[in-house]
Amino acid sequence: DNMVESLSGQYDFANVNGPGLSGAFAMRLQEGHSLFSYYLLQFDGYDGAGQPIISDDKSFVGKSALPNLTGGLSTNLSYKRFTMSAYFNGQFGHYIYNNTANAFFTAGAFNTTRNVLPETLTSGEALGASAAASTRFLEKGDFVRLQNLSLAYDMPLSGEGVFKSMVFSVTGQNLWLSTDYSGLDPEVSSATGGNLPSIGMDYGAYPNPTTITFGINAKF
Repeated sequence: DNMVESLSGQYDFANVNGPGLSGAFAMRLQEGHSLFSYYLLQFDGYDGAGQPIISDDKSFVGKSALPNLTGGLSTNLSYKRFTMSAYFNGQFGHYIYNNTANAFFTAGAFNTTRNVLPETLTSGEALGASAAASTRFLEKGDFVRLQNLSLAYDMPLSGEGVFKSMVFSVTGQNLWLSTDYSGLDPEVSSATGGNLPSIGMDYGAYPNPTTITFGINAKF
C-alpha cells in the first residue's frame, strides 16, 4: 500500500489551480497513510438553492493516485509474409483529481468565462456558486490503452536485383483508449509545485499523442 511508516509532521502538496483556488491542495503526506493520498473536502451534491454541500473540514478520503494494478499484454502474429505485433497496457484502482474541471467547468466559472461544458447548465449547481477543491472532482483513472500496433510485409524479391530483401511497415502509437475518466487522458499529470511529483493531478495537461509511422527496411 506504499504506507508512510515514519514522518515528523505532515506535508500538504498537489496544488489545485484556478480562479478562487489560491492555496488549495489535494494531497497530504502523513505518517500512517499511503503515498499520494487525497486529502479533500467531502462533496455530497447540491442543496435546494444549488449550492454545493461539502464537509466543514478536509479529511483523508481513502483514495490514492497510485494504481493498485499495472499491467501489459503483448502479442505477435505472422501469416505468410505478413507479421503483426500489438501491445496493450493499463492501470487500475487509482484516482485522478480533475483540476481542469475544478477551475473551468463549473457554474461558478460564469463569473470569469462563458467557456463551460453543456452539462454544467443542467448539473443543479447555482450560477456563481463557489467550487472548492473537493471529492466532486475526484475520478477513477482506470484505463486500457492500445499503446503500439505494428504491421509489416516482407516483399518477395527475385534475388537478381539490387536489393536482397525489402520490408514495408506501418506502426501506430496510442491508437485506442478505454476509460471512464472525463478528462483528455488518464495517463498524464501536471506540474503543481510543492517540490513533489505531480502524479494524479490533471490541470490542462496535453494528452498522449497518436502517431502513425511508415517505414521501409531494405538490404542490399
